[in-house]
Amino acid sequence: MIMLALVMAGGKGTRLGLECEKPLLEISGRPMIDHVLGSLDSSGSVHEIIVVTSPNTPLTEEHVKGRYDVFRASGRGYVEDLQEVLSYLEESRNEPVLVINADLPLISPSTIDWIIGEYLAGGEEALCVAVPEKLCRMHGLDFSDSMDGLVPCGVNILMSKNRVQDQRILEVSMLELAVNINSCSDLHVLEKLGENDGREETHKRGREVLE
Repeated sequence: MIMLALVMAGGKGTRLGLECEKPLLEISGRPMIDHVLGSLDSSGSVHEIIVVTSPNTPLTEEHVKGRYDVFRASGRGYVEDLQEVLSYLEESRNEPVLVINADLPLISPSTIDWIIGEYLAGGEEALCVAVPEKLCRMHGLDFSDSMDGLVPCGVNILMSKNRVQDQRILEVSMLELAVNINSCSDLHVLEKLGENDGREETHKRGREVLE
């Protein structure tokens, strides 16, 4: 199965204290959102992409228009924006959708394909991908939410319906999913990962998990 992907790109990014919009933060010479979009484009499991923007991110909307479909949500918050786009989709669709934050610059196409495969192998309506809290602490990464030692990484799969759905937690000890850029300390971690913003290192670790 190939899926629709929703890229959530409507947040203010206040913790970063940026002059630019968070999705447009430059990582290795490219806006952060372009790293995510590039991996989705290269995935063999994604056939359509909608970028979910808000009044908080008008320049991001202009940046992606013409290349990707855009849904402008209210910008009241992540959950509210997601509920709005799901309400819109449920009028014409009944299918699983991949939801991914625009602040995961290290995520690779192979990891996206693997996560979708894991979802299809299960029987639940929804899948939440999470990394071990100890992995975040080990590398000095910020996180605000934790559940039983696991930190949601900003990747989910759920049905295109705005309702509560049965959910499975997929624990993945992969640094490319843990590096979620929410604060200046997260940026410092990204810089410390070395050449190519840590892609070689994180993808190597990813392969170890997948194998």
